[in-house]
Amino acid sequence: MPDTDKIIKVCPLGGGIQATVTDATSHYFGGYYHVRIRVSADVPVSAAAFSVPADYQDAITRLGSSVRLYRTLEKMAVPEGEIDSVRRHLLESFDANVLPYLLRDDFADSFVLSEYRKALKQRAPFQRYHL
Repeated sequence: MPDTDKIIKVCPLGGGIQATVTDATSHYFGGYYHVRIRVSADVPVSAAAFSVPADYQDAITRLGSSVRLYRTLEKMAVPEGEIDSVRRHLLESFDANVLPYLLRDDFADSFVLSEYRKALKQRAPFQRYHL
């Protein structure tokens, strides 16, 4: 079993955003594997998400022009013979729980605002002052 990510599917989300679902399964130990499904998408930072233009400009400064969404669904210590069924179960879980959130009309704006709030909470890097 290779240790490189393999694209399973690409999900169009609206607004030109695409979520890429990859299989990142890797050997764990002995005959056991770490079955991992990764979901990623680049979500553009849009002025429409912000009611105050200055906040939008600050978000661009802090976040850049887009924010990367990462989600991982995983199960550890899976016997080799069960990899396919566990992968199928994780994909069903993605389709039932994560995908509906990503398909919401307000997903992009909501996600960007959430990431912006997190960025605001981060402290400025420690600066040394020389006297």
